[in-house]
Amino acid sequence: MSDERSAGVDMYRYYRRLLKDHWLETAICWTVVVPDNGEPLTLAEIGERVSGGTSHEIHEKASFEDAYSDEAAWAMLAGRSGPVTELFEDNGYHGVHPPTLSRLSVGARAYSVYWNVNANNRVAFAADGELLLMVDAMYPEEWAQEPNLARWPELAAMAPHFKWRNGKSWRAAALATIELTTGARLSLDWFDQERPYLTSQDPASD
Repeated sequence: MSDERSAGVDMYRYYRRLLKDHWLETAICWTVVVPDNGEPLTLAEIGERVSGGTSHEIHEKASFEDAYSDEAAWAMLAGRSGPVTELFEDNGYHGVHPPTLSRLSVGARAYSVYWNVNANNRVAFAADGELLLMVDAMYPEEWAQEPNLARWPELAAMAPHFKWRNGKSWRAAALATIELTTGARLSLDWFDQERPYLTSQDPASD
């Protein structure tokens, strides 16, 4: 077993434990941006890219609960691990929205996983301002027809863990794939820190 495959299995197991009987199983969007030049995006750049240049606000650091107190606004928590930008939405989908993910990937690679309470989901990848791949995590057998699958080898390697009919957790597999690709880990500790957040209009208005 290769080191990468072994790491992928360990990450998959970690996310199975994380999601088990936890609210994260219900509805999230987790987006990670890896810059080509090693320079992380600023909050201003994130706001411009997420909103498409329309009205948005950057808020001071707040706790996870406080950041989502205004149900009328779409809120996106922003974190950073070295040069990597991490964006989290509770029951939102800004990050995986194709125009948004494409904008986030200018001069970078951007990866996003989303699901809602009805198990509607997407796993997506964009680079250099272009959406390259967007798939349904529940049907890995259909990915073979995607011409850009080879450009995300970690997703292809993790495909066996997405086979939910065999008792696998496609949610855990999706998060593990993001970490295997970018090094960014979603954890409960991530929510313990106060973080800045952004609000903007409904992405469906793009």
